[in-house]
Amino acid sequence: MNKSEKKDMRTRYKSIYKSILVMGLCVVSLTVSAQKDSTIIRQVMLERDYTPTIQEASKVNIPPDIYSPVIKAKEIRFISSTPQIVLNSNQLAASAPGDIKTNVSFDTKRGYAYFGAGTHGNLEGGLGYRLVNEERDRLDLFGSYTGTNSTIDYINGKNYAASDVTAKYSNTGVNLKYQHRFEPSILSVGTSFYNTSYNYYGNSFIPASSSIASPFDVASKQGVNVFKIGLGLKSSDDSDSVIEYDGSVDYNHFSNKYGLTSLEDGVKGSVINAAVNLFTGLGSDRTVGIKGSITTQSFGRKITYLENAYHGYTNITGTPYVRFDGDNWDADLGINLSALFDVKTAFAMSPNVKASVKVTDANRLYAEIGGGVNNNTFLDILQENRYVDPISRVDYSKTYYDAKIGFLSGAVSGLEFDLFAGYKHVRRDHLYVCGSHTDGWGNVGSPVYANISTGHIGGLLKTNLLPYTDLSARIMAYFYNVKYQDAYVPVVLSESLPAAQAWGRPKFTLELNADVKPFDNLLLSLNYLVAGGRKAVEKVYNSDSWEIVNMKSINELNFKAEYKFIDWLSANIRLNNILFQKYELQYGYPLQGFNILGGVNFRF
Repeated sequence: MNKSEKKDMRTRYKSIYKSILVMGLCVVSLTVSAQKDSTIIRQVMLERDYTPTIQEASKVNIPPDIYSPVIKAKEIRFISSTPQIVLNSNQLAASAPGDIKTNVSFDTKRGYAYFGAGTHGNLEGGLGYRLVNEERDRLDLFGSYTGTNSTIDYINGKNYAASDVTAKYSNTGVNLKYQHRFEPSILSVGTSFYNTSYNYYGNSFIPASSSIASPFDVASKQGVNVFKIGLGLKSSDDSDSVIEYDGSVDYNHFSNKYGLTSLEDGVKGSVINAAVNLFTGLGSDRTVGIKGSITTQSFGRKITYLENAYHGYTNITGTPYVRFDGDNWDADLGINLSALFDVKTAFAMSPNVKASVKVTDANRLYAEIGGGVNNNTFLDILQENRYVDPISRVDYSKTYYDAKIGFLSGAVSGLEFDLFAGYKHVRRDHLYVCGSHTDGWGNVGSPVYANISTGHIGGLLKTNLLPYTDLSARIMAYFYNVKYQDAYVPVVLSESLPAAQAWGRPKFTLELNADVKPFDNLLLSLNYLVAGGRKAVEKVYNSDSWEIVNMKSINELNFKAEYKFIDWLSANIRLNNILFQKYELQYGYPLQGFNILGGVNFRF
């Protein structure tokens, strides 16, 4: 293949990638974080076209447009990490420190604004504008707000001293991003500020018969500030460089307003991330390269109740790899090598191998064995469970292997299915149990550590055979083997717990989605999610004993309608938790019941 043909191919690929990106951002994806080992994660900010995390926010290069209702296939990926469910209804369970409405190709309109309000005191809003929109330069300023202030009934509240509680949450984000293209490279610079505040409103499970007044603080609002500045440099798609590159570095400074009580200062510190990918082609069917990354976390102000509770942490990882692209098959062969500097220095090695082969033009077999280190930094845990016990940071974990195999078929036009299974093993993974202090916040998620093996089997079905309709369904079953592991910094002694189980994680999940477009400017969406078989462990009030509790299944039905009036104006309404179900994500923290939210979107 000569240089001109390679350049044409890159141009075609670039066009395809851009099209895929725009399509992907126009729907609410069922997001899976492949390298996180956490309890069920619900990114349940009021529904957006896209909700990036702190790390993902650096990838956003164009401000959003109004959502244009277009039916496209849902992107539903099988789960290979800890079971996760993505719902789009309830602000209280949202765990991202920032939420930015981002979408789409940009035309002559350079700004956007949106506003929404609903029951339970739910509010959302955002504003953004492209200050510079030149061929080589882009400068974007955008921000968002979401919040709620809602009275919520505890599950089985009549059994406890408090039957309901006021749950408070708000999140504000402001971002400034600049991108400059100078051949053969693209430079990106960005900065952002996020603030999230919330109260520890979880049930402390004080019996109704108790004559003791609750010593716990469910009114004060914890506050977290995160300031970020980042820099990225990568080779452009049409670069003729022998060695191509993609690198980034960012600095994040964070601070907690409070520590173990509202009378104490919280922790503050920083996380620095750096990553680079260097690669080059060997002929038309091979690519060789090496990826490298450094994550380091340090703390300035600390909570000092436990020794080494806020010890510094550094992870240095290198991944050499080779990629093969055949006519009917492709494969990635690599290995992750990590050096870890924590309370103890350690090393880790894990595979990074992927392969797929076409059985026929419409059928494909695929397999993957991955792994790596899960850093579990302060910012990672903030997104996973904001109600975690602030007495100590959560230890890192190591995914020794994460294997999966599957069969994907689209033999029937308009009908696709994916059958898959997998097994993974994580060392020093963390689970949350319902712990509490004698004074302070009360119900917080206290980490207990375990070596956890997780098997899963499931299937995914997608079809657009019904006129004007897109349907998708996914069902999963999970199997666990849990063996407690000593922690570097023990918060809960595992030997005091009544059993070793995968606390908070489901044994099965079901997701159904339907998008209907009866005419051009109207999109109707129905979403149904179920997760069952979860168990929690609760410390009996005023006792050293624990008891096992069956958590109520997640069982949620949501509806959304969106109508585009004219090019610059659209409106939507969302009916969430239509079945009026009560359940928790983190044990003791009930989520909102039935709620309605409506909003409008503008571009200018």
